[in-house]
Amino acid sequence: MVQPDDFKLIREIVAAGGHKKTVDELDRPKYQRLVELGWLKASSPNGTDASYWATERGRAADSRF
Repeated sequence: MVQPDDFKLIREIVAAGGHKKTVDELDRPKYQRLVELGWLKASSPNGTDASYWATERGRAADSRF
């Protein structure tokens, strides 16, 4: 189920160019929610860093609100 914070987070990512990079595991759960919704794609080159990109579905969710 989509939470209000999910919309806020996808708006922030899209406004920043559609890409977000994390360097630790603390923030991953909130981004993982968006991956599960199909709003982000994720790549993790090592155990701690991760990169996220907004999908078309994520960009559409951003434009709805």
